[in-house]
Amino acid sequence: ERCCYDRAHNSNNGARLERLRQLVESNGFRSTILFLIVLNAFAMGMEATPGAVDKYGAALEWVFLVSQVVFVAEIAARWLVARDQFFRDSWNTFDFVVVALSLTPAIGEFALIARIFRVLRLLRIVSVSEVLLGSLLRQDAGLRATLLAIFLVAISGYIFALAGFHLFGDDLPQWNSLAHSVATLAGSFTPSGFAAAIDSGGAIPAFHVMFYLV
Repeated sequence: ERCCYDRAHNSNNGARLERLRQLVESNGFRSTILFLIVLNAFAMGMEATPGAVDKYGAALEWVFLVSQVVFVAEIAARWLVARDQFFRDSWNTFDFVVVALSLTPAIGEFALIARIFRVLRLLRIVSVSEVLLGSLLRQDAGLRATLLAIFLVAISGYIFALAGFHLFGDDLPQWNSLAHSVATLAGSFTPSGFAAAIDSGGAIPAFHVMFYLV
């Protein structure tokens, strides 16, 4: 009887894991995660827009909280499915690190670091988009690579604009909103803008150099 129970138990666990595998590998699940990442991008943009936090601050915090819970649950589900193979996939490692960093508590001296790590959460759009585009465009690797490059350029610029807002927005008017941050980064590609960025004091030159490299 014990032997039969163990076999039945293992069979049930195997069936559950298989259902979980089918769920996390489905396009619907990945599309939901992609939607949450895009929603986070919108919410972070609202957070960097003057007046929006006063009106929608509570709703934005709920978006961040619910998204964080879902992202942690997603990583846990993917680990349960893959187990020892999980960290052999570079995208899994990438997603795990980004989600883990975004768990930094936003209190006290860690508040700024936590906000920056939360912004980095948007990088996950690259891994999710790669998987979705890979399944939708199997026969056209060139188009897939082009779309991924556009995604990467756009999301990198957006992330740096948000990071600039959090890092410098309290002290410098050219960084005190998302719109101003985007304009400052775009303007830095002109000769005069580049000279102004490099001649700025503090960490701004290093920030711009990192932006150019990315």
